[in-house]
Amino acid sequence: MRVLITTILVSGLIALSACTQPSSTGQVNTADDFSCANDPSWTTPQEPLRIYGNTWYVGPRGLTVLLITAPTGDVLIDGGVPGHTSLIEANIQNLGIHLRDIKWILNSHAHCDHAGGIAQLAHDTGAQVIANAEDTPLLARGGHDDPEYGDRFRFPPVDVSRSVTDGESLHLGNLVLTAYSTPGHTKGNTTWTWTSCEGGRCLHMVDIGSLSAPDFKLIGNPKYPDVVKDFESSFAKVAALSCDIALGPHPEMVNFWERVTKREQGDADALIDPTGCRAYAADARENFEAQLAKQRADAALKK
Repeated sequence: MRVLITTILVSGLIALSACTQPSSTGQVNTADDFSCANDPSWTTPQEPLRIYGNTWYVGPRGLTVLLITAPTGDVLIDGGVPGHTSLIEANIQNLGIHLRDIKWILNSHAHCDHAGGIAQLAHDTGAQVIANAEDTPLLARGGHDDPEYGDRFRFPPVDVSRSVTDGESLHLGNLVLTAYSTPGHTKGNTTWTWTSCEGGRCLHMVDIGSLSAPDFKLIGNPKYPDVVKDFESSFAKVAALSCDIALGPHPEMVNFWERVTKREQGDADALIDPTGCRAYAADARENFEAQLAKQRADAALKK
């Protein structure tokens, strides 16, 4: 089942066929009325890439979808945009993994660019969907009545099999993933951590939940009155995590592709940076505080 993974680890060569189409037993409603704000990279094919040990990048170029393999079953984190799961599924299958080997699908947060393909992936893999309890209702509504975006960015509703809370650990054999609630971007925005090992060296992997507030109403939002407090606590929580390789729902959050290029050029540890989580949290906090100050200034002018 995983013979091809061993071959890829040895050769470092991964061939992605543009014609590969994964088998599917049905189709979840991904009609055109599910619009998702995007840029072209969010659906641009990207060959699967081993990040470290049993952690793989299997998403499109501009949206992180992670595969974590284990003898007792595999785990996906996030599902890209609606209608484009064939790319993710092809990447998984090109690693020699059957879709039914996926046991869990975790979600970072309930926005269409990360949760949009989860319903289809869950259907095709038979996997359980696991998400933060605070985002579970928004996932079930398919993004309807989002506290910041309203109905602008809907997606196929997701049936969450298990809801988790802050600090809860999930065990799949020897694979342990821990959910840290980092609210703000959504009420249930989640940072996931686990350990990946390679050649006897084990590293702390952190998929940081988004800490940005694009077009957010940070002052006087009745649907999310605690948004500022939540962001502030999340910056501190992410900065404090043990973090050897920082990842994020958008690769540019952590300069992922720049680091991959450096690794390909000979810097074997280019993806490893124990300051990565702190650095991202600091940058996000700076941007957030500037955005908040502007909104406060604008509000003061209107009084």
